[in-house]
Amino acid sequence: MDSSRELRNLLRKEEYVWTTGVYTPIQAKLLEMVGLKVAYVSGYSCSIGYLTRPDIGFLTMTEMVEFAGRVARAVRIPVISDADDGYGNAVTATRTVEEFVRAGVAAIHVEDQRFPKRCGHLAGKTVLPFQEAVLKVRSLCRTRDQVDPDFVLIARTDVLGTKGGTLEEAVRRAIAFADAGADVLWAEFTGPDDERAWDFAERVRAEHPDVPLLFNYSSSFRWTKSRSRLRFREIASRGYKLIIVSMGALHAEMAAVYRFAKALLERQEEAQWELEQLEEGLPTSDHHSLVGIERYREIERAFLPEDVLREMY
Repeated sequence: MDSSRELRNLLRKEEYVWTTGVYTPIQAKLLEMVGLKVAYVSGYSCSIGYLTRPDIGFLTMTEMVEFAGRVARAVRIPVISDADDGYGNAVTATRTVEEFVRAGVAAIHVEDQRFPKRCGHLAGKTVLPFQEAVLKVRSLCRTRDQVDPDFVLIARTDVLGTKGGTLEEAVRRAIAFADAGADVLWAEFTGPDDERAWDFAERVRAEHPDVPLLFNYSSSFRWTKSRSRLRFREIASRGYKLIIVSMGALHAEMAAVYRFAKALLERQEEAQWELEQLEEGLPTSDHHSLVGIERYREIERAFLPEDVLREMY
């Protein structure tokens, strides 16, 4: 099944779908191996992982298409990608939809920020005027319909994180984005505020009961220190069919590599011994098998001359 149709099918049939953000193909492969049903390419994770820069507009459209395409080619599950502000206005951002479709990505999300965009949880954001934002979504949806009607377009509003931004305006924009043809709606909240999240969902679903909502279970919210330690099932019960721990893989990776590097500095070879013990029984312990070495050995045996094989083995 085409990945976009598969994603639509999941959003229609599953109670809710959850995943985490990745920035490399191997991270996405691990998500697939454990049974997660979709992968998400996080823009901030790519900005940190490839550029070691904050998410304030450094990444380009061609870079994100390349990163997301590599992820999509590595897995069979649908891949959703961050597409920032669409990398242009209502005219030039149409190419963004075309390029992500060609890359094999199932869905993208585009926000209503002005260029240069910023992470949804950084201060200093500004958003497009209401009419311009809605027309831009309408333009991208028309391009989706022309290029691949199954491609999933997620429209995000970041107005709540702007100076003077209100819940009323977030609701107004989300409803208008759905009217314009967006497949999934996302309001970027500024904290683990369940009251606003529930109010937003109730008011938007009153107008568009069949349009799924996306909830960013962001690490910026510091859930372990929050009074509103929300459960996925509770979030889903309010209409949020897609839940993303947007930077989970990056944080997990950074924490693990930092601990290993520190142990290597302090305890030298013992750090490697400890790592091997931690990996025992996990598929990551055999990196050859993880990336399918046996498949290529079979090709070698089938197609390389016998004298070459004798030299190799």
